[in-house]
Amino acid sequence: MKNIILILSVLCTGLLTTSCAVEGCTDPKAKNFSYEASKDDGSCDYSGCTDPNSLSYDKDAKVDDGSCTYPGGIHFITTQSAIKANNEFLALKVGGEFIGNLQQTCTAQFPTCETLCAHLKFTEKESGSYSLQYWHIKQLSSTKFDTISESIPTGFTVTGNACNIYIIE
Repeated sequence: MKNIILILSVLCTGLLTTSCAVEGCTDPKAKNFSYEASKDDGSCDYSGCTDPNSLSYDKDAKVDDGSCTYPGGIHFITTQSAIKANNEFLALKVGGEFIGNLQQTCTAQFPTCETLCAHLKFTEKESGSYSLQYWHIKQLSSTKFDTISESIPTGFTVTGNACNIYIIE
């Protein structure tokens, strides 16, 4: 009889403990994680950006919540007629980092990202402010260069999911 009472007592205690468990999301990576939950009820929300091409891609997200942000870019074009002269070009730095040389003048009246003229692309960048500086350079020989002029640093903005034109005149 004592054994039956002991077994019933253990079963009742187990049932009471189980029924008192707080259900909810127990995964700390989920958006709706609950510190109080001691039993996972399958309600964990893994929403976020599901597009791997986005800057804000969330590998754990199962449902896209519209939070994706995309890279933007700038096409640098020059209309300076001076670089048409032989062996002259513009050397461009963005944020102190050399990105390339512009060696041809764009003659389009209103250039766009689709205009077929010489340009340098600064693309696949996060939205934000950047600094541009350029130098007008003449190449005198295969190893000798002369700086004709130097610009002051100028700011420009990259807008996500967009391409803009920055014209150097």
